[in-house]
Amino acid sequence: MSEQVEHTVGAGPGLHVADRDRRQAMAQALAGAVRRGELSLHYQPQVDLRNGTMYGVEALLRWHSPEFGAVWPAEFIPVAEQHELIVEIGDWVLRRACEQAAAWRRAGVGHLRVSVNVSAHQLAQGDLARRVQEALLDAGTPPQLLGIEVTETMLVLDAARAARELHALRAIGVQISLDDFGTGYSNLSLLRALPIDVIKIDRSYVDDVTAAPNQVSITRAVIRMAHSLQMKVLAEGVETEGQLALLVSGGCDAMQGHCFSPALEAEAIAELWHARPVFDAPCLQRGGPRQRTVLLVDDEESILASLRRLLRRDGYRILTATSAAEGLLQLAGNEVDVIVSDQRMPHMTGVEFLRRAKQLYPDTVRIVLSGYTELESITAAINEGAIYKFLTKPWEDQLLRANIDEAFRQKAMADENRRLSRQLHDANEELAGLNERLTEALATEHERTQLVETGLGGAVDMLIKLPGALLGVDEFGCVSFVNREAEALWPARPPLLGQDASSALPPALAPLLAEPEDCGRTFENDGVSYHCRIRVLRDGPSCGRLLLITPLASLQEPGS
Repeated sequence: MSEQVEHTVGAGPGLHVADRDRRQAMAQALAGAVRRGELSLHYQPQVDLRNGTMYGVEALLRWHSPEFGAVWPAEFIPVAEQHELIVEIGDWVLRRACEQAAAWRRAGVGHLRVSVNVSAHQLAQGDLARRVQEALLDAGTPPQLLGIEVTETMLVLDAARAARELHALRAIGVQISLDDFGTGYSNLSLLRALPIDVIKIDRSYVDDVTAAPNQVSITRAVIRMAHSLQMKVLAEGVETEGQLALLVSGGCDAMQGHCFSPALEAEAIAELWHARPVFDAPCLQRGGPRQRTVLLVDDEESILASLRRLLRRDGYRILTATSAAEGLLQLAGNEVDVIVSDQRMPHMTGVEFLRRAKQLYPDTVRIVLSGYTELESITAAINEGAIYKFLTKPWEDQLLRANIDEAFRQKAMADENRRLSRQLHDANEELAGLNERLTEALATEHERTQLVETGLGGAVDMLIKLPGALLGVDEFGCVSFVNREAEALWPARPPLLGQDASSALPPALAPLLAEPEDCGRTFENDGVSYHCRIRVLRDGPSCGRLLLITPLASLQEPGS
């Protein structure tokens, strides 16, 4: 979508032409464009800002008409929607994107996820998930290599239907992105309820280093809000390293734009992936030992030269700038620990510059070094935290070095606190996840235990009601189980359960209780003949003997 929006402002051929006849003619030409092979897809790379790797692309539709020439999407997409051609075109885009993802996968071009924009008309059909699944199966593309992009406006038009379709798509396994965030009617409660994986910040929110602090704050607020909802953030339309540096410092997860690459044909994407799979922008350099860096800002070259000579012996990496604007550019391209700025500079004072630096790069330690004291503005800046210290010119060398060294120590302690805080946060999240998994496991085990208990209860009930006298004798020789038939055999005797079997049972059974193997025997008791079969239990939690006793009369068939 970013390339489409990019061309809505400009002099694309016929972009602002409202002539009805032209639109009608364009609709007629577009109706056969799929069949005649006039449509094509270009792909704009998407870069992970954590490590600079190219992980996906957005599929962007192109139409080259024999009659109208190359037509911008901003012109022909509305025509396709108005004349109900967009569903057919959308299906073609979906299938072509799936085929291309599978082709790249077979060619060894990483695991590039291809994101496809869908229209409100496609969503309104009610079978988008089925169409997506068919396209994936026909192309042989794993679901994780496809992304579906929807807009805020589409979700607002029919929230219930949109929710059903998006949940169905999530069940398939495709990634879902909310495109052009901030340009529609944002409904945070709706956003929280939908299965959105990625929020794409519109290019109008992608600010440069010269942007006002409040504009930068909006972008960072969107990023924090998305992260709190467990969503990733992708910024589109990123064109400069200054914009990129602000996004990186604000915690943005990914980006696409001319800063890395414009939209390319499929073959060019493969070549780019092999030639430059990792974006090597300075602001993305992370990890490994990093030299302590100080930025010196002063409009007098002689002052900068003196400060460089003074601080060189301390082993710092020293950056310089002769204006606030140049200082912002240095901050955009480098990771700076301490800033030392003059107060009186053209266009922007040192305090104003450091206020901006605090908004954009809050982890820096900021010092004013000036021969002019504007007490009110300096005091306000110190009170609001924009300035760590105010030092005066001319300076005393050892005192200045000591103050800058202390600033680096403050920065190191703050960095360590942030690192520990991140570790604690990660550990808490891991523990929370582990606790959730344990809770689920305990719930599952409880259900299993209940099922086992229910089964055991049923089994015991059946044994109690068994039409035969059944007794259990444990490994210590005690009667551990007696069913109803067994209790009824010898009602004159005391209750058998818990008694020593050798003394509680008829004496004729005593030899059987000592047998090491399964056996059976007939015996008499009080003038009645019985048959007893004994099963020796050795395996499992139960050890002992199981006795089945049946009066011989009950074994004879009636009339025999």
